[in-house]
Amino acid sequence: GYCLDHDEERYSARREKIYSFMKIPRELEKFLAYGMMQCADSFLYIFTFLPIRYTMAVWALLTRPVVRFFKRRRDSQRILSPAETCDLLKGSAWIIVSISLLYADTNMLYHLIKSQSIIKLYMFYNMLEIGDRLLSAFGQDIIDALFWTATEPKTSNKRHLSVFAHFIFAVIYVFLHSTLVMFQATALNVAINSSNKGLLTIMMSNNFVELKGSVFKKFDKNNLFQLTCADVRERFHLSVLLFIVVIQTMREYNWKQEQFCAMLPDCFWVLATEFVVDWIKHAFITRFNEIPIEVYREYTISIAYDVTQTRQKHA
Repeated sequence: GYCLDHDEERYSARREKIYSFMKIPRELEKFLAYGMMQCADSFLYIFTFLPIRYTMAVWALLTRPVVRFFKRRRDSQRILSPAETCDLLKGSAWIIVSISLLYADTNMLYHLIKSQSIIKLYMFYNMLEIGDRLLSAFGQDIIDALFWTATEPKTSNKRHLSVFAHFIFAVIYVFLHSTLVMFQATALNVAINSSNKGLLTIMMSNNFVELKGSVFKKFDKNNLFQLTCADVRERFHLSVLLFIVVIQTMREYNWKQEQFCAMLPDCFWVLATEFVVDWIKHAFITRFNEIPIEVYREYTISIAYDVTQTRQKHA
């Protein structure tokens, strides 16, 4: 028979695991949506607040020495505050790299990539994806080192490079990473607009290969948090690349609605694959590692706390 006289708790727990497994997509999407908004806030900051802050920093750099001269003040205080120094460095690096990339011929790059075989493009796209992750991890250290070198208190025993050397190093990094992202966008453009959809299929299948590398590994809450944040960044990155591809293609076809309708299914399938793979991956990771579903709410609160900390005057 099937009368479980002494196993009610064990089988009730299994039933709850099934319910939790089915709730994972909803809880995951709540966290990913919040994380995507934070990524969008950081991304749009470059085009909205940073130009204003950069202009204010340049104005302070030009006017404060004059004011001090006429007031005959000879204090040792720095001309710019640490925040203004960082804004000046950010804006300068952004302007230099943007001007440098204006000389890149994206049309020639598109046809160069399109003329390659599917196998070459598959290897090329994988190399770009790996390079993007490595540069992202190393680039944050480069930029933080630049900001700290430019704003740290003056000491007599300096054992590091000058601010100018760090700035040149940061500009080189930003230029290389921006070039890599441009190659990624061009490869995605080829995959979507090419008559042969082989590359697009291979790129979508890469997401399922990701399952093998993550589902069967041991995870705790901290490791899962890092993985989930990486998924947020990856999804936002893909969304921006697709937006670039759509804008570039629509411009080439004089903004015809028929072309947009032709591209929409491919863009949808790329994003849908990303969604489904993330759901499956997190559902099985939490299942195999006995991680409760409430962990995603904790992650959201953790990121919200970090955001409030960065909004303080002396962050």
